Amino acid sequence: MAGINNRIFYSCQGVGICPTGQASVLSEIQMVHGLQSAAITTNFNLEQVFELGQLEIYENIEGTPDVEITLEKILDGYPLIYHLASSGDLYEAGNPANDADPGASGLAARSKARCDVYLGIFDEADSNIAGQDAAVEVAMTGMYISSVSYNFATDGNFTESVTLVGNNKKWLSGGVDDAVKLMKQPATSGFDGNDSPFIGVAFAPSGGVQRREDFVMEGCILPLTIDGIKTNTYGNGQFPDGSNRVHLQSVSVSTDFSRDDVLELGRKTPYYRPANFPIEVTTEIEAITLSGDFIGAYEFGDPEFDNTANSGNNLTDDTIFIITRNGVAIDLGDKNKISSVSYGGGDAGGGNASVTYSYTNFNELDVQNAQTREAGGTQHVGKGYLKGESNASLSGAYDWAWKDNIAWDA
Repeated sequence: MAGINNRIFYSCQGVGICPTGQASVLSEIQMVHGLQSAAITTNFNLEQVFELGQLEIYENIEGTPDVEITLEKILDGYPLIYHLASSGDLYEAGNPANDADPGASGLAARSKARCDVYLGIFDEADSNIAGQDAAVEVAMTGMYISSVSYNFATDGNFTESVTLVGNNKKWLSGGVDDAVKLMKQPATSGFDGNDSPFIGVAFAPSGGVQRREDFVMEGCILPLTIDGIKTNTYGNGQFPDGSNRVHLQSVSVSTDFSRDDVLELGRKTPYYRPANFPIEVTTEIEAITLSGDFIGAYEFGDPEFDNTANSGNNLTDDTIFIITRNGVAIDLGDKNKISSVSYGGGDAGGGNASVTYSYTNFNELDVQNAQTREAGGTQHVGKGYLKGESNASLSGAYDWAWKDNIAWDA
């Protein structure tokens, strides 16, 4: 580094993630591509003790520090942060020799995973970080996923936001620290000024950075409680001619793992920070309405459900499956229930009336990423896998055929 930076901005920062304990193998560090922001917060938990006989504090006891990093990236074909932070067994669809449990991509399995996160700060005078060693690096080890959210809106790019929590953070600078810093070649080699959204080699371009036109309506399953949706099948948001039955404005999916510290005598730090099951998963869908929300709320339940298993209720369970052109899919299962619905807009100031449907489920969030092995046998670590690869309707949502591709889970 030629000198001290006068500032830090986007081109002189980079973030890498690897499974906890594997940082010594540089090939295990996966850089986060398409990263838009990284924010670190450290809280020192203090507990005050006073005593009879003096006003002054007796001792200010320091507990375990809490380290939190929030990362946000665009959906661009590269591995998701959620997958990089919870990578595990490789899953190859249709190959019994490498056929890990497909359920391992769900909340229960991914909530157990721990990772190490590295933020490198490089020379601001260089236009990219390829070929450089970080001048300063912060290493956060033993991190757990705390929360995950995905946002799909008509304005702007589709994004993923992940917050990770842990209890250990170390800043590394020059001198003896240079030998242990990891934000360097070959990890940073991809940021050479030519980096661009990943599209693979075995299928057609995937739309690059994902935006509203990349929301694949013909591959989604939308809730039947949305006015205009008639069937519980792939592509139920479209008419047979390909036009949309509903005019979606935004979809967001989020969950919080609500981790607890599990402590033991003889140890200051938690020996485990498990996710607090059951975990609530929330989905919000906003659509321009043509005639209202048509969600009835009856004191004694919807009369249509009389003499059925839902007798006395107003609601039924819904299936939700969301997919984008580059193969990111979110499977929310078939037990989503609407928790609230709001109608608004269309006022005298202008604008259109819209309805926002809020759904919740518990423990059902399977984030998938359909990508392929590249030529020469290289693959990106941290993939999800796409369910329904044998489903003709779903396969038709893409410009490529599943039989010519290998789906990976990690």
